[in-house]
Amino acid sequence: MTELVGTHIDVTEQHLAREALQKAFDEIKQSEDRLRLVIDTIPTLVWRAGPDGVPDFLNQTALDYTGLSLDQAATGWPRAFHPDDEKGMLVKWAAIWESGMPGGLEARLRRFDGEYRWFLFQAVPLRDESGNIVKWYGSSTDIEDRKRAEEALGEQRLRDYAETASDWLWETGPDHRVTRISEHVSDIGFVPPGLAGLSRWDIATDTESEPEKWRLHRAMLDAHRPFRNFVYTVGTGSPIYIQTSGKPFYDTNGNFLGYRGVGSNLTAAVRAGQLEEALQEAKVVGDNIAHDLRTPLTRVRIRLERGREHASTLEELRAVADQAIAGLDQSLTTITALLRIAEIEHSRRRERFGEVQLAHLIREVGDLYGPIAEDKGVTLWAEAPDGATVQGDRDLLFEAVVNLVNNAVKFTPEGGRVEVILLCKEGETVIRVIDTGPGIPEIEREAVTQRFYRSDKSRNTKGLGLGLSIVAAIIKLHDFRFRISDGPGCTAEIACPNLD
Repeated sequence: MTELVGTHIDVTEQHLAREALQKAFDEIKQSEDRLRLVIDTIPTLVWRAGPDGVPDFLNQTALDYTGLSLDQAATGWPRAFHPDDEKGMLVKWAAIWESGMPGGLEARLRRFDGEYRWFLFQAVPLRDESGNIVKWYGSSTDIEDRKRAEEALGEQRLRDYAETASDWLWETGPDHRVTRISEHVSDIGFVPPGLAGLSRWDIATDTESEPEKWRLHRAMLDAHRPFRNFVYTVGTGSPIYIQTSGKPFYDTNGNFLGYRGVGSNLTAAVRAGQLEEALQEAKVVGDNIAHDLRTPLTRVRIRLERGREHASTLEELRAVADQAIAGLDQSLTTITALLRIAEIEHSRRRERFGEVQLAHLIREVGDLYGPIAEDKGVTLWAEAPDGATVQGDRDLLFEAVVNLVNNAVKFTPEGGRVEVILLCKEGETVIRVIDTGPGIPEIEREAVTQRFYRSDKSRNTKGLGLGLSIVAAIIKLHDFRFRISDGPGCTAEIACPNLD
């Protein structure tokens, strides 16, 4: 080797450049690590989504809260929302994504242990130099405490309203027993602490008289359905009418917690309505009672006129007078019965009830109506074995049988027959009135016992009537049974329990 030829190049600048570049990379890496550390340690849930709105990143706080892994973000994140909020959340998020503008929404998010808490979700788009969205960045802030505070504030507002209103607020647990109730309930005689642990039907006084109403109400509660304007009575003596409405409420996990609602005292309104009905009925009674008394009084007048014109002997005149007196007695009995019914219905007392000998009562009715039936060409036959005794008001029971016989005689054609039979059965005595008239169609048998019912079709009645309605009212007062059946004619029965 005779010679070595070489060159020397100064690479100092290149070396320094590489060192500077590496240092820059290290600093960027450190910045990214610091940024990631900050993102992963801040208490707020941070997330990122692609331009299509599908999540592709959750910070560690979000992963820890939801229990998801990073590769589950796209599919697991939407399913972590409360079932009741999921649809609404997706609709609102789609609207924000389509608008390309920052936006927010509130929804409940499931924690890794299954508990749901309220969060405020906010999203902001990141755009490139051309204005295209390349990413969505967002945060989710826990607002559960704020929500509870708002709820408590709302409840306090409702309580404040209730304090200045005549209604009261109430709350029941999942077993429908009272857990909270406002002080206004004391206005109807209840002490709020005394209602704790009681259900609505524990204090109601109409559960036995209206079982179907309560069955439907309890079925609605068991189905967790809201209800409105349910009316029931409480209190002893004169009833207090309560109207209540309520709706179910749930916890954040959807578990049924009970009902919340409002109650009000309807007694004044109900009694005003009852008074108005009573006044209207009294007016109708006043307008029509004269009509029902006109028939027997007209008969009295006709008989007296016939007696004056045709009676040739003292005995004939006495017979006419006896018939006229019997007719007047019937009218007086009707008036007395109406007054007695009103008195007993008003007082609900039965101190005047005593033993009634039915055989004597039946014979007396037969003696009264025998001549009347004979005048019309109708045979009246009464059979009443001695011994049957019931507890009741004799005058009212007499009026009931008189009305049945009068009705039968009135609608039995000439040549027909009316029978009044007293049947003694085991445990009860039956007063049966049978006629050979046209009968009462089944569709009208209940209606004919209503006051002032008129049927021009079934038995050729004219005007308004009190007859069978008086019978029904008397039988109801005695707790007896009244039945009308149809056959060749018409059969009416009064079933009375025997005295032991």
